[in-house]
Amino acid sequence: MKTVIRRLKKSVVAMLALSLFLAVSSISASADGLEDLGKEVDGSILTNEESAEAIWQNVARGSILNQGIGKITNIGNRTVNIYGATMAHVTCDTLIVKLTLQQYDGGWINYGTYGDTATNAASMSRSYNVKVKGGHYYRVKAACVAKKNGSSESQGPITNGIWIE
Repeated sequence: MKTVIRRLKKSVVAMLALSLFLAVSSISASADGLEDLGKEVDGSILTNEESAEAIWQNVARGSILNQGIGKITNIGNRTVNIYGATMAHVTCDTLIVKLTLQQYDGGWINYGTYGDTATNAASMSRSYNVKVKGGHYYRVKAACVAKKNGSSESQGPITNGIWIE
């Protein structure tokens, strides 16, 4: 009976040790690449949030451009959804949304550019799903442009960076 209890104790101790080892290993593995978490780089904070959004709002009277939005969301499987919108105070000749997806690698580098144009519109939005490489932060720089009667107004909201595993 004592032999059975000793073996049982040894098994429990071994399982606890293995569990502790695996827990510590997974913590350090998931921390790899996150040493820059919370750092601010060119106006963007590096986060481990699932999404980041930047909204520029114009409250000035007499302007054409009302709002510009840029957003990035981790939708899983090393895929991000990037979204941008341009909203005007009035119907415009041309509205433009241009989204530049950037990857952080010691500095922000362009990963891809996406966009579209609308005519005779007061608002437009576009959304793109993009496959990315894991182990990096990504952000979106949006260019939101409104043109009417030869006048043009633009803004460039920039999101924070989100970590993609």
